[in-house]
Amino acid sequence: MQEKGLSLPAVILAGGLGTRLRSAYSAGPKSMAPVGQRPFLDYLLTWLQREGVEEVILCVGYKKSHIQRFVGRGGKWGMSVKYSAETKLLGTGGALKKAERLIPGKTVLVVNGDTFVDVSLGDLMKFHRSRRASATLAAISVADRSRYGSLCLDERSRITAFLEKSGRYGDVGSEKKKRYVNGGVYILDLKVISKIHNRAPVSLEKEVFPLLLAENSVYGFKSDAYFLDIGVPEDLRRAQRELPQRIRISHPR
Repeated sequence: MQEKGLSLPAVILAGGLGTRLRSAYSAGPKSMAPVGQRPFLDYLLTWLQREGVEEVILCVGYKKSHIQRFVGRGGKWGMSVKYSAETKLLGTGGALKKAERLIPGKTVLVVNGDTFVDVSLGDLMKFHRSRRASATLAAISVADRSRYGSLCLDERSRITAFLEKSGRYGDVGSEKKKRYVNGGVYILDLKVISKIHNRAPVSLEKEVFPLLLAENSVYGFKSDAYFLDIGVPEDLRRAQRELPQRIRISHPR
């Protein structure tokens, strides 16, 4: 992280089933899918370490032992890694709620375990603080938006609506010419997690974030950063072509 004094812990959501990826990879959880002879998770952890993250909480569930054996306590990346294990599907919000007790401090970075966004986490945190936001999402501009819903952003980059894939993009000033999607990287104040119902499953994207809009404290950090989501086979193949060139890893496999 550019601003090394942040000491911001990261939660990685890596407990899902990955059903859409099964035709290309079914041996383990999505985050362990092979990319250049390394698991995708290796690239994600390497990126976080290079951005200055030192403490990680891995939310695991489906075939969790694959992740636990590979990552261990995080020494390979110079990190401290803890685990929050699901015994049943909790959804992204439910998994985060279960990990709440392990999160130190009042602010946390949350990252989807099947997406890679090369955004500056230092700049993301500065933006979060400047807006006094309760939640800040990396809002990524992508060429192909057919798989994603869009974010409606006002002139201060406050998120005013989450649009489904089929939704029409309303007249919101200059944003009607450029669309942004949720990149799966968030900075959240712990008070957001405290509001999540202790039940399962709960979706951050479909249930938690939309309910926060009424508070006018959810923002999108607009970026043209490199973005990929390995949730479907064609994008896993894209990751296999591109990630090894973008993120060079020196430690042993």
